Amino acid sequence: MSITRNKRRVAVAAVVVAAVIAVGIGVAAWSVGGSGNGYAKATTASSLTLADATAFTTAALYPGATGDLKLRLTNPNSFPVRVTAVSGNGTITSDKGAACDASTGVSFANQSGLTLDVGAGATATLTVPSSVSMSNSSDNTCQGAVFTVPVTVTGVSNA
Repeated sequence: MSITRNKRRVAVAAVVVAAVIAVGIGVAAWSVGGSGNGYAKATTASSLTLADATAFTTAALYPGATGDLKLRLTNPNSFPVRVTAVSGNGTITSDKGAACDASTGVSFANQSGLTLDVGAGATATLTVPSSVSMSNSSDNTCQGAVFTVPVTVTGVSNA
């Protein structure tokens, strides 16, 4: 019996020693850290592009009337963009020729404070409401004309 007791004592002592060693290793583990710099890089924004939007226009202009401007805009960026302003930047022409072009009677009113959104990598047809007008001086040959309104758009990232 004493041999069995001694074996038990040795076994218990071995377990206690192993536990003390394990706790000692856990307590003796060193904490480490460091400091330095991390890095991130901003993308470079690409210009928005405008395409022909004649397929999306409706016949809303006549002498004395105001209508909407349609824009077909592509955003090649990896982030969404909000168009905040549209400004005229050239002579308005028509698809009806010289007589209409000489006297379209059409004008564009610059717009600001807009919230026209285009998703990242997307193309959208946008409406700039009530921004194109036709005066009573429009030539008769302008009936049924589609007018090209040169514009500049201004936008901001909208992520």
